[in-house]
Amino acid sequence: MWKVVIIDDDPNLLEGMRYAIPWKELHAEWVGEAIDGKEGLELILQSEPDIVISDIDMPMMNGLEMLEALRREQYEGKFIILSGYSDFEYARQALRLSVDDYLSKPISIESLKKVLERVIGNLEQERLKEQEAQELEQRLQDFEPYVMKEWLKSLLVGDAGKQIIRSELVQVKVEQWERQVHVVLCMELEMSDGLKNWYAFDRSLMRFAIQNVIREILDAYGIEYEYMEMNSRLYALLIHLDANEQSEQLLHTITRQSSRQIELALRDHVKLTMATGVGSFQKDWRQLGESFEQACHSLKGETLGEDKPIQGQEISSVRFFHQLAEAVRNVQEEHGNQLIAEYIAGLRADEPFHKQDVKQFVSELWVIMNYSLYDIGIELKNMYPAFEPVPEPGGEHTTDSLQRWLKEMVRTIIHSTYMNENVRHQKIVEFITQFTHEHYMEDITLGMIAEKVQVSKNYLGQIFKNVMNETFNNYITRIRMERAKGMLLEGNLYIYEVADKVGYNSISYFSTQFKKYTGYNPTDLIK
Repeated sequence: MWKVVIIDDDPNLLEGMRYAIPWKELHAEWVGEAIDGKEGLELILQSEPDIVISDIDMPMMNGLEMLEALRREQYEGKFIILSGYSDFEYARQALRLSVDDYLSKPISIESLKKVLERVIGNLEQERLKEQEAQELEQRLQDFEPYVMKEWLKSLLVGDAGKQIIRSELVQVKVEQWERQVHVVLCMELEMSDGLKNWYAFDRSLMRFAIQNVIREILDAYGIEYEYMEMNSRLYALLIHLDANEQSEQLLHTITRQSSRQIELALRDHVKLTMATGVGSFQKDWRQLGESFEQACHSLKGETLGEDKPIQGQEISSVRFFHQLAEAVRNVQEEHGNQLIAEYIAGLRADEPFHKQDVKQFVSELWVIMNYSLYDIGIELKNMYPAFEPVPEPGGEHTTDSLQRWLKEMVRTIIHSTYMNENVRHQKIVEFITQFTHEHYMEDITLGMIAEKVQVSKNYLGQIFKNVMNETFNNYITRIRMERAKGMLLEGNLYIYEVADKVGYNSISYFSTQFKKYTGYNPTDLIK
């Protein structure tokens, strides 16, 4: 209901308007009246009405003086002026004070009703816009961590340092980074029985387990870092330390020690084998891409810039491979072709490539492309069975032949019938699983997430089930139970504390769900 006050020194007019205005029909309510401007000022500041109907010519303080005082107090309600005068000066002052309507006495209830309808209509439009703005702001806040994640990824493989996006999270990070030194630690899962078992069971749960292991180890060092998933096998950590004389050596020690601890913890607790590589140390965060590329080469036991007896020019580029894979993953053919053109332009056109170098280039690109797409449910072998590992076999390998092959590969993958709808669904589900892993301890529902991604609840539930082969409710229960099982086995918390930490207010309900999922009572797992 819209709140209205009436101010006039004529008691009969006050009473007449109070009883004659169709309040219910207008979805409005009378909340008070006053007989002069001074009394009206106090009433308005106290009751904060949406609309003020006021006479101009009143004792103590006239209507325009009262309005001017209200504007100084930041009152933003609507104002309808009533006056028996037709003086132009009054009208001019009313316009200056942003009066919403101006009626000359005597007035009819019908004319006042029309004015109120118009003013209330404006209020409703403003309220709707305000709500939409608030909802947009809330959605931006909800999605900001994911925007941040994409920006960090582009910082490692692209030119994000040149274009700092308008995000509060990014701005805060950049301010901190200006005072720090940085290094990238890359981790790559090796194909093992453990990895195959996780892929068959639940890759999203595997990613969650890896992230938890990394968090526990790095948090113990008390340093700042960002965790990035580059694809389904490659992970990157951006590690930072405040700049001083000892920082680089300390960062070097921490990075080496933590990488070894992460390798051992994943092998012993998650049954995964992971190789780690450390990049070059950077005082300028804009050079983190160079540290990332160095870390990727370090994974393979290589050093950037080392002298190697090769024929032809060096053509491998980890950053280009990841940039192109990201463009294909996001179905951005034009951007992919632009990346290819820029990459080819940086090569020497007059010098042919050695066949072995081209074969290695294509193999490395194919591995990165394969795992980037596999993470969203796309298997290249299904859409590209006739893949030729070397462009133009038997011919001379030139920049032109390499560019043609790259563009054809991008076109073939992106225009495959597997891509468009599948990618869109996978991205939605990727958001849901990431959001769930970060908020599983809260009271989250599929309906709440549906509002965030602007998809109907039923449709979202079907998408999730098609991609994950289980319902969202089963998924979040499994995430909570796996986390609860780990905390109970650690033996540091009471059962009610574990229940609370995984999103259950009722211990009995938690215990019932836990036994249903694991086959054990929570007390059976306490050491």
